[in-house]
Amino acid sequence: MSLKDTARAVAVLSTLHSAIADQLKTAKRELEDGLRAAKAETGTQKIAITLNEGQDIGTASLVQPKATAAVTDPDAFTAWVVENYSGEITRRFVTEVKPGFQKKLLDQITAAGVAEWADPETGVIHEVPGVTMQGRSAYTRLTVPDAGKEAIAAAWRENRLGAAMPPAIAPAPAAVESSDDETEKLRQRIAELEERDAWLSALEAAGVDNWEGWDTAREIAGEAS
Repeated sequence: MSLKDTARAVAVLSTLHSAIADQLKTAKRELEDGLRAAKAETGTQKIAITLNEGQDIGTASLVQPKATAAVTDPDAFTAWVVENYSGEITRRFVTEVKPGFQKKLLDQITAAGVAEWADPETGVIHEVPGVTMQGRSAYTRLTVPDAGKEAIAAAWRENRLGAAMPPAIAPAPAAVESSDDETEKLRQRIAELEERDAWLSALEAAGVDNWEGWDTAREIAGEAS
């Protein structure tokens, strides 16, 4: 592949990538809004995804993450650790809880579901100040198994995606079938143009733009157009 071909491929793929990314972001937002509405109205949190032919290719579901423990009042939390577990304190210019101990506490509190922590050595249950259980926003999970991906790829190749295909990258309408003679003439013409393009590229690489007749050639080309 020539440098020009590579540059053209990058330009085309970059444009398509941007178009797909923007439309994917919008589609995901619409899907999440739709799943939230379905959950509120009917309790539905999961739907099957099918191609136009009705073939199942995966599922889309609304996932509600478990609430997690988070330090919402660092001063209160640090003061409690200083009073009860001073060995887990790191003193620099400020007093702060060791990250490992904080993570262990929050993980165990998250597992328990309440802002309490049972000391494994003493059995004492502490109400840990400065820590609260925080809910997290539901998000959409898309599950497309390998068989579904293969079905999508086949539908793409055969132009059967229909409305699922974003308009910015939808294939152009099928051209009117031409005769074998016309097709062969078109192939020959394309081959000639490719050969000429390769020759012009070679001239440019050799520095033809430094040729004394360069400006005259540009004027002639301008008059011809």
